[in-house]
Amino acid sequence: GGAFGAMLRQAGIEQAVGSLTHGVPGIMILPLAFLVTGSIRTLQGSATVAMITAAGVLQGFAQPETLPFHPVYLAMAIGAGSKPGSWMTDSAFWVITRMSGMTEAEGLRVVSPMSICLGFSALLFTMLFAVFFPFA
Repeated sequence: GGAFGAMLRQAGIEQAVGSLTHGVPGIMILPLAFLVTGSIRTLQGSATVAMITAAGVLQGFAQPETLPFHPVYLAMAIGAGSKPGSWMTDSAFWVITRMSGMTEAEGLRVVSPMSICLGFSALLFTMLFAVFFPFA
């Protein structure tokens, strides 16, 4: 996972993501951070590596003078993006399915949708707080 993150940084993903944000309203950086983290998580499985990689890729956006909200909301969106995508590449998927006695198919029907709902609800509340309490 760590090697995958280093490879993404070396591939110039930061510049590609940066080019996507030109002309984007400040609050829309949060869903972008969510999508970047969620994509990395889905591809390689580790929520921790996805958050660390996304933080490195998105670090240029965490400048308090350019964000219309506190930078902690960007960190929260990155954290929310690490939640969806729990499937067979994720160790938590296997821990939950094995400890509960679920089959892989049952885990995909239960664990995966639950993690998707968790991630999107966390993003929603992060965005609401960023709008109503931007510098609290």
